Amino acid sequence: AEKYFKLYKNNILGIISDIRFSKDGKLHHNAGILFAKYVQSIEKTMPILLQSNEQDALELAKTISPHVLNKKSSTLFSNLRNFIINNLGFGDFVFKTEKGDEINRAGNIEELVELLETIPEESLDYHGARNHFSNWLAARGEFDLATQFRKIKSNEFNSHEERRENLMNMIKESQKSRGAGSVAEFKYTKKSLRANFLRIGSGSLGGKARGLAFANYFWKETNLSEKYADITFRVPKVAVIGTDEFDQFMDVNNLWETALSIDDNRDLEEVFLKGRLSRKLVQTLKELLKEVHYPLAIRSSSLLEDSQYQPLAGMYATYMLPNCHESDKERLSQVCEAVKRVFASTFFQEPKTLMETIVHRHEEEKMAVIIMEMVGQKHGEYFYPTFSGVAQSYNYYPVSYMQREEGIAFTAIGLGKTIVDGGQALRFSPKYPNILPQYFSIKSTIANTQNTFYALNLKNGKNPLREGEKNNLEHLHLEDAERHGTLKYTASVICDEDGIIRDSLKNKGRRVITFSPILKFQAFPLAEILQDILELCQTAMGCPVEIEFAINMYNTPDIQDEFCLLQIKPMVVGGLQKTDYLQLNEKKDVLCSSEMALGDGIIDTVRNIICVDFNTFDRSLTRNIAKEIDVINRQMGNDNPYLLIGPGRWGTADPWLGIPVNWKQISHAKVIVELGIEELNPEPSFGSHFFQNVTSLRIGYFTLQHIDKGGDLDLDWLKSQPVKQATKFIRWIQLEEPLHIRIDGSTGEGIILKPQPKKEEIMNEEESSGI
Repeated sequence: AEKYFKLYKNNILGIISDIRFSKDGKLHHNAGILFAKYVQSIEKTMPILLQSNEQDALELAKTISPHVLNKKSSTLFSNLRNFIINNLGFGDFVFKTEKGDEINRAGNIEELVELLETIPEESLDYHGARNHFSNWLAARGEFDLATQFRKIKSNEFNSHEERRENLMNMIKESQKSRGAGSVAEFKYTKKSLRANFLRIGSGSLGGKARGLAFANYFWKETNLSEKYADITFRVPKVAVIGTDEFDQFMDVNNLWETALSIDDNRDLEEVFLKGRLSRKLVQTLKELLKEVHYPLAIRSSSLLEDSQYQPLAGMYATYMLPNCHESDKERLSQVCEAVKRVFASTFFQEPKTLMETIVHRHEEEKMAVIIMEMVGQKHGEYFYPTFSGVAQSYNYYPVSYMQREEGIAFTAIGLGKTIVDGGQALRFSPKYPNILPQYFSIKSTIANTQNTFYALNLKNGKNPLREGEKNNLEHLHLEDAERHGTLKYTASVICDEDGIIRDSLKNKGRRVITFSPILKFQAFPLAEILQDILELCQTAMGCPVEIEFAINMYNTPDIQDEFCLLQIKPMVVGGLQKTDYLQLNEKKDVLCSSEMALGDGIIDTVRNIICVDFNTFDRSLTRNIAKEIDVINRQMGNDNPYLLIGPGRWGTADPWLGIPVNWKQISHAKVIVELGIEELNPEPSFGSHFFQNVTSLRIGYFTLQHIDKGGDLDLDWLKSQPVKQATKFIRWIQLEEPLHIRIDGSTGEGIILKPQPKKEEIMNEEESSGI
């Protein structure tokens, strides 16, 4: 404890400690009191709360700190909360007299500056001597400013007025330097509405919004605008409704019990749509929409979304709104409806299932809502960006010269739903943008090219929510993009005359998405920009990162092309138990091997296999296959993890690319094998939300595709195993002994060994005790 206090004392707001804990390896009855004395010898004003369930210890603790708590108290949590709010700076800044009488209070930094002008000298001395200003600022992330305040001594100034002026100027200069990177509280002023990141209401911003707040601040700290002077870098305008509004909505409308008991997503939405948002929130949204007339994305931002250790991806709802109806009342109604639908998605079946998987209580999850400017351009009645993308600083499956640490990117024309839903997108390394193994031949190019894209139909502002989230956007074709003038930035042509791919739409022939104008001819320096951004983000976050982005390219030289950062979040890399294994094995013992395996460690608990029957597999009936898997998955229960084997892309939204399962349908799968077959061999969808959840849940994932030449699967052995249950498309195999699964996360090599016969134990007489 002393070591960490020394290291981080400038960033510590306060200390909460037990009185009894280990010291020098032995349980010490007064260790907390000794530690408190040590802290006070360095930082006399540090708030310290000591707690115990022994009355004698509490009496002794009162001689050291005025803040003590009995752990058996029925008001323990409320007392703890009061200590945090009143002493660590998380509530309003309450100006007091020396006697403790309240004079005034500031709810934010702007109000603090205003009150500093008029507050009595006595109160200024009282708070300054106890580091109350620095604690309050640190609780709001203003660590540099808090450190400056902590260093100030009252005898440095000739008068109280000089000190007062100095404090106010320090805050103003700090806020000025932060500029556009700060999070502004919503106020009914045009100045407030001009801020890039607005906060509506109190409570947490949620994981996704935290990432956006970081991105908003991050741009200011980079020199990207200087290096790429012809490109505009920005984060879209954002307003975030804090989680307290979600709690209030649930409480006022008595929805907690109902939400946790309803199993049908549509029924759940109907109940939530009948609920009422607070008058204050509705009025705030009304004022916001007076100034906002561009299309909007209403996005979820739950507490667990994009957290570092257990990020949930794509579990909750996102809605796109045209926001162009002639009636302001209708626009407000659509936004309020979208907010309620996002609230409802907190309790959808997929997140419920995932919560059970990661041992979280669902009622602890809370939802903030992001109201975000959609990035794109208007093309007739449609709205979409030139192209969108996902980039990751860690490449799970490098090929050719690629290294894992060099990252990987996925791009698609139109909105990014194509990528995150596991549709056809272009995969490339920012370091080697011209190495595209999926385009090794004309046939392969045709098989892997993107053929459709997502766009928002503006429909004169008609409410698209009536169609549900799945139909919120429209599928357009490449000829639509060519007619709009956007295809020229991303497409090539397989010429009718000679079957050769040429990078100009002037040629007649089939259009294929190669991104050659971008990656080969640098019409936009995407690869270089992604290398810079991934390196900067990884350094700033201290872990591998994933970003989502959208690009607007303009036909006129008067407007700069735009790179818009839509999201930054941590990646989960590794996570299974590490060990040395992967020894040589006889081929007859190997069920499956892959040089493109995801995960790290040993899994020896799998005795069940769910395998798609390759004899009855029908590419046109993959939705039916997903339903059959769901039935068997429910029979398995939590105590029966299984190996899932099937052709094509798992979890894709496109049923022609693979089997469109959701998490609820495969919640007990421990290891998944994605197998390419002759008629179904798409590129692995490493940028999809499905794939992101595979990594965060530490599920082993074996890919056997045409780009994995070292992979193998013993189908004959699978066919020879007794079947516990069979449906039209699925075979459930239950083994007497478990499979032995080994994955080396550093190389991407993985192996699944068949159950090994138990060796008869023979006593070594030399080791015998003689008894």
